[in-house]
Amino acid sequence: MTSTPACAGADPAITKVTTTHVTSAGLTTYTLSITVTNVGSSKQSGSTLDSVYEILDGEKKGEKGIPPLAAGASYTYPFTVQRAADGDLGSTEVDLHILMLEPTGVGPQNCSAANDSRTVVF
Repeated sequence: MTSTPACAGADPAITKVTTTHVTSAGLTTYTLSITVTNVGSSKQSGSTLDSVYEILDGEKKGEKGIPPLAAGASYTYPFTVQRAADGDLGSTEVDLHILMLEPTGVGPQNCSAANDSRTVVF
């Protein structure tokens, strides 16, 4: 099996999301550990502005700025969600989307939009 080569530029991607939870006083607190990695072959410009939008059940709940990343470098941060402890398994959805604020669109600072989103259900 051959691997897909990195794109010819920077390519921030949501590469990993892990979830832990703690239940207390009728609430379950979920902590998502979100990792963004530059899977491209080049570093991002120092003036690049990226954010990850955090959308809970269809409503934007947060936005986290991501620093410019060197090729292969990662940035990990937490996002916390609370819900009733008796909530049904699979009833909560968090959508994560990388948004390029500067420069916009697909280009040398984000050469593929295919890996810019991830959905987590718990």
